[in-house]
Amino acid sequence: MVSQNHSRAVYRYVRVADAIRSQIVSGHYQPGQQLPPQHELAREHGVAFTTLKKALDVLTEEGYVDRRVGEGTFASLPREARQSALVVDDEQTTRAFMSRAIARHGWRCVVASSGSEALARVAEEQFDLIFLDLSMPGMSGAETFSRIRRIDPGANVVISTAYPDSELMAEALRVGRFSLLPKPFGPDQLGLTLDAAATRPQPAGRER
Repeated sequence: MVSQNHSRAVYRYVRVADAIRSQIVSGHYQPGQQLPPQHELAREHGVAFTTLKKALDVLTEEGYVDRRVGEGTFASLPREARQSALVVDDEQTTRAFMSRAIARHGWRCVVASSGSEALARVAEEQFDLIFLDLSMPGMSGAETFSRIRRIDPGANVVISTAYPDSELMAEALRVGRFSLLPKPFGPDQLGLTLDAAATRPQPAGRER
């Protein structure tokens, strides 16, 4: 038989988990935003530290918080609720930088090192945003863009390049509309692009 004290303890950490989850879903804490220190959270919700820890255990398992050793606790969203971005670039350092920055904004990030790999990814999944390097060996970014449009006509594509006046850019412009992210760019410019995409209505495309 479950004791009354045990039932009260369960109720307390479930109540705290519900409250923090609601704050994340409502946007009080944005995905990627660091939550207050745990002792402050415990005081805010009027519970012991051990109770808060159990609540965070629940939220971590659900995907609503991300606890990083040595950094703190960050708001997140479950995989199925997060916006997704595909990064297509042949340079490994660029893919690594962008995937880290995108993840810190609460987005789920998938990477591809070539046009052919990008097409395989797009055929499997519809992304909220696709970052596409214009100059890649083999299949160029312009050709990749054209083929992506055939798979997903409503794809939201951002082309990144250090050569906006190139023939490849003219070729991409003939394919259709896209956004431009000039290289080199830093996390601030990338964040602005993500924020703009998050508030932009999704164009018609494939059914998710």
